[in-house]
Amino acid sequence: MKRNWVFDASPLIVLGKAELLTTISPLASCWLIPEGVIQEISQKSAIEPLLLQLSEKTKIKCQSIESIQPLVANWNLGDGESEAITLAMENSGTGVILDDLQARKSATVLNLPLIGSLGLIVKAKKEGLLEVAKPAFKRLIASGLYVAPQLIEKVLTSIGEK
Repeated sequence: MKRNWVFDASPLIVLGKAELLTTISPLASCWLIPEGVIQEISQKSAIEPLLLQLSEKTKIKCQSIESIQPLVANWNLGDGESEAITLAMENSGTGVILDDLQARKSATVLNLPLIGSLGLIVKAKKEGLLEVAKPAFKRLIASGLYVAPQLIEKVLTSIGEK
């Protein structure tokens, strides 16, 4: 059974710019988007095209957060990251999609299922949605995702693309 995933703004933006949202769309039962993430993205560009692509093969749900969980607030993360982690905490079994290192550390400490933009591409390959991951990785980097070249090489080796 597929799990629900909560998006932070950065992965949603970079996957959208790389035109990979439709590809990853089937990976979740439901994609949850916190209201703070919608507001963060809407300040810079239109979010509707991103949501349309993401919802092409599954459902999305935009959700408000009443308040940030105290354990999350202690990390002093951005609003979008804090809302994404809080939403995952409040929905048992739901994972969170984060690329920011400090936010990833927080999710790990809080024992939340965690994946990033690269992980979604690896998952898409493993589920047969992509034949190869390397071109998608290149598109993510060209779209603004910063990843150490050593990590890219390590991940490509682990999925047999080296």
